[in-house]
Amino acid sequence: MSIYVGSTADQQFGTNSYLVEDETTHDAVVIDANLEPQLMVELVRDRKANVRAILLTHTDVDHVAGLAALLETFGPIPVAVHDAERHVVVEGKPLRREFGASTFPVENVVSLVEGEAFQAGSLSFEVLHTPGHSPGGVTLKIGDNLFTGDALFAGSIGRSDFANSDGTALLEGITAKLLSQPDQLIVHSGHGPATSIGRERQTNPFLT
Repeated sequence: MSIYVGSTADQQFGTNSYLVEDETTHDAVVIDANLEPQLMVELVRDRKANVRAILLTHTDVDHVAGLAALLETFGPIPVAVHDAERHVVVEGKPLRREFGASTFPVENVVSLVEGEAFQAGSLSFEVLHTPGHSPGGVTLKIGDNLFTGDALFAGSIGRSDFANSDGTALLEGITAKLLSQPDQLIVHSGHGPATSIGRERQTNPFLT
């Protein structure tokens, strides 16, 4: 399978949204819904992709704010999230007491479960639970691509100073679930540029 990965970033937080597309079938998913969803809508239209689902690495407001606009455009497709943060999407309540913004409640919510492949058309994602930045943080793996949300960045790791964060769990998850992956895997983070597992293993100052 040949996989296309495209991304858009909003200006306010530099939050990345990703389009992952099977170049043969044009089945696709959107990973995370940043504050400028129109950029993703335009990318999908340019690619003529068939978006089958929206997958959330976690539910901080900058990763879910664009959900309503995406669903309005793509129709009532499933929104997939880890059960630990399901209430944020279903009820439209904020994940953090530090960030009180509410979001649009979503009805068609399905679960991302570690150890269970998530299927969207011809695409199949492995789900790795990588909490710590948030309780339901996940990394999504397909082919040589890892979508790590706000767990692992190029040269950094996610914040763990929020009330519902856990710095120990974050480092444990990165070490056990991500650094155990092959060096050549590409890391697509929630913010900033892509990197690789090998590069982060060797140079990330938070992991040495």
